[in-house]
Amino acid sequence: MATLMPWTTVEIGDLDVFSPALPSLVVYTWYVDDEPESSITYFWRDENTGAINHELVFVAPVAFEDAVAQAHKEAPKRSVERIHAKHARSPSKLTSKSKTKRTSKPTVASAKKRALGKPKAASLGTGRRKQPA
Repeated sequence: MATLMPWTTVEIGDLDVFSPALPSLVVYTWYVDDEPESSITYFWRDENTGAINHELVFVAPVAFEDAVAQAHKEAPKRSVERIHAKHARSPSKLTSKSKTKRTSKPTVASAKKRALGKPKAASLGTGRRKQPA
């Protein structure tokens, strides 16, 4: 049976680069109008050219668990030992968390405290000395 692995990325600067262990299947589930959409993609390296290829194996409005089960059925057909998985959060879960989170606005008193606590910048002037009279 194929091993289920989390979606792993490598950070290169500001980029997250997904690098699957080849050959592998990638299960990705996301949500559209609170309904799941799942896909399974097969990645492999061409032995002659060394190029990485991919093929979309499955796309359907099914839950994450069903897509993983389908990937386990597909793995032996393609000699795959690893299944990478990514499960996006449901939009309803994201909005429920943001509703409960309070946003506090800074008050006038807190702004005054911050202003008093900051050191004032020294005046640099024009850079010329006054000549004695």
